[in-house]
Amino acid sequence: MREGTPIADLATVVPGRAASDAAQAVLAAESLSGWLIATENPSLAACLIRLGAAPKRHALIMQCDLREHPARGGLDERFTPAPLPQDADAAQWTAILPSWRAAFPPDHPDHFAGDDAQAIAFHLRLVDGSELGPLHRSSTLLLDEDGRAVAGIMVNVRPQDPPWGGPWIADIWRDPSLRTSGVGGMLIDHAKALLTEDGHAKLTLAVTAGNPARRSYERTGFRIFVEAQTLRLPEYSRRVR
Repeated sequence: MREGTPIADLATVVPGRAASDAAQAVLAAESLSGWLIATENPSLAACLIRLGAAPKRHALIMQCDLREHPARGGLDERFTPAPLPQDADAAQWTAILPSWRAAFPPDHPDHFAGDDAQAIAFHLRLVDGSELGPLHRSSTLLLDEDGRAVAGIMVNVRPQDPPWGGPWIADIWRDPSLRTSGVGGMLIDHAKALLTEDGHAKLTLAVTAGNPARRSYERTGFRIFVEAQTLRLPEYSRRVR
C-alpha cells in the first residue's frame, strides 16, 4: 500500500517482450483497477501514460553507505529532540502538521494536495508501519524553545531485500521560518548515528525530480542509484480499449 492505495512496486518488463505489450497486459487486468504502479523502465511508463495512466511522481532513488559516510555531528542545542512516539495519534499530529505544511507549499514539487485529515492519516500509516514498514527509533521531532515542532524526520525499515529494503527516510521537513541552516543535515546525521548503532549499513530515500533538496542529500553522502516513475492506473471502466 502507498498513501492508502494498493501499489504494484518495481514493475519490470519480461526480457524479450515489448514495453507496449506489457502496458496493454497491465491495463487488461481488471484486478489492477485504480492501482498505483511504480517502474524504473521509462518505456513502460510512457506506454502506460499513453493508455491513460496518470503520472504521480518522478522520483530519484538515492542511497547512502553509512560506513563510507557516517554521521558528522549531532543536533543543534537550540532545539530539543523528541522521539516520534510509536503511538502518536491524530491529536498529536494536528500540532505537528503546521510545520510540515509550511515546508511543502503549493509550489513545492512535493506539495501534498490533500486536506489535513488525509495528511494526518498518511503520517499515521507511517507511524504504525502499514505504509512502508516499522518506524525506526531514529524518527525524531525538533522542538523550539516554546515546545513547538519545527522539523522532523521519519525513518521506516522496509522488509524487502537490499537495495530496496532496509531503512528509508519516509519523510523529512523543516519549517521554512527557521533561520538556522543545515537542520535537515542534522536530522539525517542523528538518524545515521542511531541506524549505525542498530547495525544498518545503508540509508535510502526518494526525492522528487526537481526538488532542490537533492543537493543537500548529495552533500550528506547520498547518491542516485535509480530513477522511478509512479503512475495511477485508470479505473477499469475508463480504460482505453
